[in-house]
Amino acid sequence: MIKHLTIAIVALLTTMSVSAQTKDTIEVQKIGDKYYVIVDHPKVDTTKQFAPAPPPAPTISKTFDSHFMVVGLATIGFLNTWSVNKVNTPTGMVSTKMPVMNSFGDVAHYEFSPMFLWRHSDNILVEFEPSFNNGALGVNWADITYFAYPGVIIRAGYLVLPFGTYNKRLAAGWICKLPTDPVSVTSSPVGSDWGIELEGGQQVGKMKVNYDVALTNGFVLSATDGSITNPDVNAVDNNLGKTVTGRFGWLPLTNSSVEIGVSGLWGKAGDANTQYKNVSTAMGALDFQWVYAKKPISINIKAEGNMLYVTNASYTNPNPPTPTDTEYSYRNLSMGYYCMLSLRPIVADKFLRNLEVAVRVSQFETPTGSAFESHQRQISAGVCYWINWRTVFKIGYENLITANPDNTELAITNLKNAQNVLYAQFSVQF
Repeated sequence: MIKHLTIAIVALLTTMSVSAQTKDTIEVQKIGDKYYVIVDHPKVDTTKQFAPAPPPAPTISKTFDSHFMVVGLATIGFLNTWSVNKVNTPTGMVSTKMPVMNSFGDVAHYEFSPMFLWRHSDNILVEFEPSFNNGALGVNWADITYFAYPGVIIRAGYLVLPFGTYNKRLAAGWICKLPTDPVSVTSSPVGSDWGIELEGGQQVGKMKVNYDVALTNGFVLSATDGSITNPDVNAVDNNLGKTVTGRFGWLPLTNSSVEIGVSGLWGKAGDANTQYKNVSTAMGALDFQWVYAKKPISINIKAEGNMLYVTNASYTNPNPPTPTDTEYSYRNLSMGYYCMLSLRPIVADKFLRNLEVAVRVSQFETPTGSAFESHQRQISAGVCYWINWRTVFKIGYENLITANPDNTELAITNLKNAQNVLYAQFSVQF
C-alpha cells in the first residue's frame, strides 16, 4: 500500500513540474562574483542555461549643480497698550495715565525677512537676509559659509555674534514662544558685526560638544555717557583693535535634552586717537536649556544670564551742578537675565496637542550712576496654537516696569513707567 502511494505522489509531482514549465521562467542568481540570468525553456532543455548579465552602465562623474532658494520669516501683530508714569515731586508721587494705544504692526511685532540662499557647490553657501520693520529696510546678516570638514564650518561677512543662544537660535517669531523678546536681550548691544567665524561640533563619547568663535570689528563706545552700541552694517570700524566672541556648548546626555553654554567677549570699543582709545569692553554669559517630552506633557526650560563691563573712564557731564564739575565717572557694569518655561500636552486630541503655554521673567539693569541708568523688569505670559511646526498664532500679555532713579549730579529726576500690553500675533516661516 505504501509503495503504491509513493508512486502516485511522485507521478503527481512530475506532472505539476512539467505543467509549470509550459511557460518560460526568468531568475537572477549570483554565482561566484558575477550575476547570471537563468532561463528555463522546456522546448530546448529542462536544464538551466546560464547567460552572463549585461555589465552595468559606466558611472559618469557629474559636476555639482548650484542651487538658489528663498526662505524667510513673516510676522504681523496687534497690540493694545496702557501705561502709567510716576514721578517724584516735592509734594509727593505724581501718577499720569498715558493714552491707550491700539496698533497693527510696530517695530517689535511686524517683520518681513526673506532669506536668500545660494548653494554654490558642495562646500560653499552664500546667505543674505534683509529685514523690513519699523518702516525701514535693514540687514540681519550677509555671509559666505565654507564647510571645510565634518564638524568644522568657516564663515565670513556680516554675521550674528556667537554670544548666548537667543539671538542666533531663538529670536525668530516662529521659534520664540512669546510675542516679545526678553529685555535682557533687547537691551544688550550684542547683534551682528563684520568679521570671520569658526563653528562646529563633535561627538565625545556619549556626550556632544559644540563651539563657535568669531573675530569682528567690535562695539562702539559713546564718548558722551559711556554706553556701548553694536555697529550696523554701514558702520566703519572706529579703531584698529578687534573683538573676540565665543561660545562653548556641552550636551551631557545621550538624548541631547540638556545643553549648558558659556560665552565670552572682549575687545576695544573707544575711538582711536581719542582719550578713550584704550577703553575696552568685556562680556560674559551662561545659558541653559532642558527639553522633556514624555506622555502626557512636554516641558521646555530656557534661561540665560549676561554681564557687560566697560573699563573705567570719565565722561562729560551734560548738566554740571557747578561750573567746575564738568566730568563724572561710574562703575560701568550692566547685568541681565531671562528664564522661560513652556508646557505642551502630548495627547491624542489634535486641538489640545497643538496648544502651548509659556511664561517668562526677564530683568536688565544698566550701570548705577550713569546717565542711562535704568532698571527693567518684564513678566510675560502667552498661549500658542501651532498650526504646524513653523506656523504659529500667539496671544500674550506683558507687564514691563522701567525705573530711572534720581541722580542729582546729572540732574536726572526719578521716573517710573509701568506698561501693560496685550498681544495677538501670527508668525510663519516660509
